[in-house]
Order: sequence, then structure tokens, then C-alpha cells
Amino acid sequence: MTANMLSLRYLVTLVPALLGLATPTLSKPVSTHERHAEILGNVTLTEGIERRSTVFSNSKDGVNAAGFYYSLYNDNKASAGYTEFPNSGQFQVGWDMSSEKEFLGGKGYKGGSPRSITWDGYFTASGDWTLAIYGWTTDPVTEWYIVESHGTGTPGNGKILGQVESDGGIYDVYSLSYDNVPKIYGATSFKQYWSVRRTHRTTGTVNVAAHFNGWKKLGLKPGNPVFQMITLEGFKGKGYLDFTVR
Repeated sequence: MTANMLSLRYLVTLVPALLGLATPTLSKPVSTHERHAEILGNVTLTEGIERRSTVFSNSKDGVNAAGFYYSLYNDNKASAGYTEFPNSGQFQVGWDMSSEKEFLGGKGYKGGSPRSITWDGYFTASGDWTLAIYGWTTDPVTEWYIVESHGTGTPGNGKILGQVESDGGIYDVYSLSYDNVPKIYGATSFKQYWSVRRTHRTTGTVNVAAHFNGWKKLGLKPGNPVFQMITLEGFKGKGYLDFTVR
């Protein structure tokens, strides 16, 4: 293992300790070896040791053996890393950024119709970040966010078009336009749609179809999902999450 690999592994999987953040509450006392195995996620506690996770910091996406879509966008080389568990919906993201650099990492589903997404786990963060169900559509091309919680930034940040009420919360809806941008999914102009939850939460269930239908009632036109996933978008600050998509 190289020094870079070692430092990345510690950045991603031991972030609560390294960043001075609270560590997850465990349901029962465990040994030091078990504690590290639970956080690292790269060994089993049965006979022998086997790798069951992949750690990376460069942009990468794919569909794992369990059928979950995973993605890390990090073209800006932010100090962030992603741990992918290939046989489940679990993933981990850690970041520590003193200067402003965007990255985005998450896990969910590729294609299909708008669906409900449920996730649980541990989360802690400070600074400028957004936790959202996120995706793109085609026919037409749109980028969309259903924001569950955020840091110091202001997601949406425009004229409120209306509200969507779903999953025990009220969301304010925004729409932004982007023109003459590098081509994405064949388009150089697209709309960006936002639902921003008024009462923050970091785990739960989001009914994506309820938001798509609510947006349509407000005159917006989301298309067919390319992917839909629970996502952390970081800009500045530090944090760690260990989530499992159900």
C-alpha cells in the first residue's frame, strides 16, 4: 500500500477521528479490532480477511453487484474520498476542504421511473455542503435536487415557485436556467429544479415521484431519470457519512 493510498484510506474511513468529529454510537461494546473493521469496512470478522470495499478519490461511477448505482464526481481534486461496498447499498464519504472546491458523491439507482429512496446511517458535517436526493433526466434534459439538509450555503437561491408537501415535510420549489454550457446528455442548455425541505433531516425516505408530480403542477417539466441517488455535495468544510440505501 502506497503512502497516498494509506492517507486516503484514513481520510475516508477514519474521518470522525481525524477531523475531530463525533464518532458513531455503537449498539454494543466492541473490541478495537471490531471497531476499526466496522468503520473501515474492508475486512470481515469471520475466518480470514477479505476486501469488501473499494476506496477512491477520482471521478468514477458504475453499477455494483447488488444493482446499486454509485458515483463520485471530483474533477476539481477536492480533498474527498469515497468508499464503495460492492455487495450492498452502503457507501462512505469523507472530506476536509479548507478552500472552496466542489465534489459530489452518492448512491442509489440508475434509470427507471421516479421512485422512493430510503437511506439510514451516520452523518456529521460543518461548512458549506448539501445533502439531497439528486439526479438528471433526459427528454428534456434537467438537473434536479431534493434537498434534505444543508450547511452554510443557500440551495435553490431564487424565486420560490411554490411548495411540494411529501414525506412529512414541506419543500420550497425553485427553477434555474443554464444556457450555452458544455454539452451534457446532448444539450447545451437545461433547467435545474430544486425542492428544499424547510425542516432539515439527514436520514429517511424521499418519494421522488411526488416531487416530479409537484413540479409538473407548477409548470416545470422533468423528464426521464438517468439516475436518482442520495448525494452529498461539498464545497468547503469537513465531514463524514456512512449511509446505506435500502
